[in-house]
Amino acid sequence: MFKNNPLPSPVTLGFSAAALALTMATLAAQGQQPARVLSGPGPGDKHVVDSAGADRGRTVWVAECITCHGTQARGTDRGPNLTRSTVLLRDRYGSELGPYVKKHTLQSGRPGTTLTDTQLQDLSHFLHQRLNEILAKGIGFFKPDGVLTGDATAGAAFVNGEGKCTTCHTATAGNLSGIGGRYTPVDLQQRFLFPSRTGRGGVANPRAAVTVTVTPASGAAVSGVLVQMDDFDVTLRDAGGVTRTFHRTPSLKVTKTDPLHAHHLLLETITDKQMHDVVAYLASLK
Repeated sequence: MFKNNPLPSPVTLGFSAAALALTMATLAAQGQQPARVLSGPGPGDKHVVDSAGADRGRTVWVAECITCHGTQARGTDRGPNLTRSTVLLRDRYGSELGPYVKKHTLQSGRPGTTLTDTQLQDLSHFLHQRLNEILAKGIGFFKPDGVLTGDATAGAAFVNGEGKCTTCHTATAGNLSGIGGRYTPVDLQQRFLFPSRTGRGGVANPRAAVTVTVTPASGAAVSGVLVQMDDFDVTLRDAGGVTRTFHRTPSLKVTKTDPLHAHHLLLETITDKQMHDVVAYLASLK
């Protein structure tokens, strides 16, 4: 019941390879395009949802799966998002879902093997119905507000505490003031995780520019926007727009400052929950 049903090959339909070739050649000679023969899974292999089966599967879902995987199968802290899993993408009428469920314990505490093949097939219909709704209607994470799944209070705590965001940003009179009214939740998430060094129209944002201060062994320090730096030389553009290059020696002190460095470090440590909490908090700053 859980095996794929690949399209039959021409040979299984009673045609020999030679007969098929002759038929195609004849059609070509008559100016007709022969029908394309599918050689494997494709559009014809699509899982067709049975609505009645999906309704029965919903009952199984509520009884045995909803606690860990959520009401729409999009996951919780206790279980993964099944609508984005390869198990469901490859599944056809329980072919992949059945073996997957049977290896796990249900939320009732019973082993997955206690579900019948019919129940597993109904569960497959229910999950494919959820997936089809997401793809067809763009619900949930495809909508801009779909990223607002976090806790704004927890996000504020992260910004003011562990995230150390207040080192550069303030929500009252600073650059975060009213940010939730200027950008969509999707833009907020993008700017928070992947800040750009350019503004509108691709114009460089001076506040995000990497700067460098070069201090020779003797003489005054020189600061400016970093142009190029390697093991041999460092080039900067000073406040007057003059480009200056210094040869790097052991006595030359070079101090680099990247305003976005903290954001880049966050990518390695921030959790999904913290990310969504911060976005929810930023969106609340109207």
